[in-house]
Amino acid sequence: MRNGPETICRWSASLVAISLIGACGPVAGVIDAGTQDDAGVVPTVKSDRSLFWVDPVLLDDPQVISFSKVMGVIAADGHGGRLLDSWFHRFSTTQHSERALPAQFVAALASAQGADPTQWALSGLPFKVTGVHNRTDLAAMTPGGHCGELRVSMASEDPTLQPFHILFLFRQPALADDSDAAGVHCRGTARRWAELSLLDGAALRTALKAKWAEGFTRQRFLLAETVEFTLAPWEWRQWLPDANGVLENPPLFQQVDVAKLNVAGALRDEFLTWVKDNAAALAARTMPFPEKYRAQSIRVTQGVARPPLSLAGLDAQTATRFPQLRQQIELVGCAVCHTADADFVQTRPDRTVARFYEKELLARERYLEQQARGEKPKAPFGPLQAMPVLPQ
Repeated sequence: MRNGPETICRWSASLVAISLIGACGPVAGVIDAGTQDDAGVVPTVKSDRSLFWVDPVLLDDPQVISFSKVMGVIAADGHGGRLLDSWFHRFSTTQHSERALPAQFVAALASAQGADPTQWALSGLPFKVTGVHNRTDLAAMTPGGHCGELRVSMASEDPTLQPFHILFLFRQPALADDSDAAGVHCRGTARRWAELSLLDGAALRTALKAKWAEGFTRQRFLLAETVEFTLAPWEWRQWLPDANGVLENPPLFQQVDVAKLNVAGALRDEFLTWVKDNAAALAARTMPFPEKYRAQSIRVTQGVARPPLSLAGLDAQTATRFPQLRQQIELVGCAVCHTADADFVQTRPDRTVARFYEKELLARERYLEQQARGEKPKAPFGPLQAMPVLPQ
């Protein structure tokens, strides 16, 4: 979904890129950037090098990336045990939803390793890194914007706490070469990621280790998402660090609360007026949803038809002009985007992905190339791929 000084490996105009430019121009298979400042060639982006990584040599190395490493990064104390304890207990105390198994998991951990979570050995916990994801398509290319997100997905391998998936999100800030007088364009960041498509083997792994070390820091941490089926139905939540660094469960970004908005009353009337006033942007999936219309969690019951958002009462002119308005509003949210044409979990524990995600990666390849050429491609909320399958 669309949610200090730094040292970055800078390959723009590097020996790698320069070696591809001969006396007669760029070599075959490489796109001429054609930018105003003539930054050089832009490689044809390959998602397995520049956008999404499941290489076991990297993902199974705890010195590179792991559950304990990420928890230590995002926790104020640099360890993560105390944060894990409070976070997993929070599943069972939120008013809108109570899930007992995460709390039971950390209770068992305390029984085995002691009551002080700062002494827990997190490195032995049964969480598997299932992928690292580069979301430059989530960039905010506006004044004061950013260049998207770097994410790491994980799955529990505990025999009781599963299916249980976590996604950790980190901001990619706009750096010095990512903006000009007109605002953020992310060309510098995009080129550095795109140029990884020129590498493979040991050279690629070395570059990725450096990029991930720079990208996965506490200063850049945004939030965590959980998708779990420890109790029916499936449930998706987001967890945002508060002023004390504790992870709390805010309303989900870009997820309308269908159950609440389908109920007649003042809020529904206000919502329909808002939909009418913003119909064009909502149909194009470019309009952020106000928090008051969003849900704190979403649930999907397997084998049961999902109740659709009702736009009954919307004026006939708007309904006629935008016949797929309801579907486009719903497609922005995780419950629909992840079920209309995909498995609810798109990166599986065995590190394979849903067909929907494969199509998204193809769209992200082209998007990253555009960014690297200095363009400002438009990305809607929800799926980036052209003509995504709409909900029924």
